Amino acid sequence: MYIGHYAAAAVLLAVFPETPAPAVAVGVAWPDLVWPVLVMAGKEKVTVDPDDPLQRSLRFDSYPFSHSLVLSNLLALVPALVFAALYQSWSAGLVFWLAAVSHWLLDLVVHRADLPVLGFGSRDRTWGAGLWRLPKTAFLVEYAFFAVVILAVAPSRMLPGLLLGGLLLHALNANSFFGFTRRNPVGTPRRYALLTLVGYVAATVWFLLSWR
Repeated sequence: MYIGHYAAAAVLLAVFPETPAPAVAVGVAWPDLVWPVLVMAGKEKVTVDPDDPLQRSLRFDSYPFSHSLVLSNLLALVPALVFAALYQSWSAGLVFWLAAVSHWLLDLVVHRADLPVLGFGSRDRTWGAGLWRLPKTAFLVEYAFFAVVILAVAPSRMLPGLLLGGLLLHALNANSFFGFTRRNPVGTPRRYALLTLVGYVAATVWFLLSWR
């Protein structure tokens, strides 16, 4: 999931309006800001099929530090403490952490059964409902989810920037769901990781500019 994570950011900011927006926007993106760095450092692994552009063809071989329910969210307490100190507010740190937890919960809907639960141990389980197996449906469902949540919780003055900006970012990812190209234009794990990092940095900046 990509743009859908920022629906969670909107909900958290609506529920906790005094929370600094950067803490929430970075929080919902945190696992996918950390993951590319770990992939490029060789600490986590993903397999990209160069002959298939669809998201469902990705194989997340190992990502316990960034995308496990228990370990990654325990590690997320470290940046949560940084945000708490930065804003001199325990609530800012807490909401950052809740935002990071929401990332795993939303990924659970779209990923195949590859999301680690514990993130350690030989008997760890992996979960995932696998909506990405239906790529066109997944594309439509994600933006519909984002739009409905934004319409429900965002102030009216923010709607144009959030809805149109979100649609543009979502559309940039359309090839991963519709397969307009025969081959994967990314091609390698390193390139995919770098694209993910750029995409989430751009989306975080867009959300912060829109939520004002």
